[in-house]
Amino acid sequence: MNEKVELLLTGQQYKKFQEAYYSAILEEYSLSLIDVRVLLFLSEPGGYDTARDIVKVHGIAKSYVSKSIDKLIEKGFLERKHMRKDRRYVHLAVREEAFPVIDAMREQRKKMFQQLFRGVSEEQLELLGEIARKINANITEMEGLYE
Repeated sequence: MNEKVELLLTGQQYKKFQEAYYSAILEEYSLSLIDVRVLLFLSEPGGYDTARDIVKVHGIAKSYVSKSIDKLIEKGFLERKHMRKDRRYVHLAVREEAFPVIDAMREQRKKMFQQLFRGVSEEQLELLGEIARKINANITEMEGLYE
């Protein structure tokens, strides 16, 4: 396999790129990159609002997600909501106090993507998305083999 493709799949270079772009926000609000990912994920429409959703979709370890959620609750950015019928299910809600942080992160993410995809055509982006979906489907299909 092409070494550059393998590097892209590991995501280390992208993670460093993200950290550089979010560094001012991370410092200002004393957040980690995982905190940013959790907050952005929960603020998006789509019905995902549990720790389990974050673990499943982002592949972040349960322990990291749990620590991040606790930290975001402590900062007043999230709140836990227990279901009346089954208190084992805990849903997470983004609080109004988080909106300025989320807005700043979204603006920074927009700038980051503009920089990241500079010189890449719409057709190439669509092809990249299609390839990523196929790779993700292949990985999902094989999950039982390596767990």
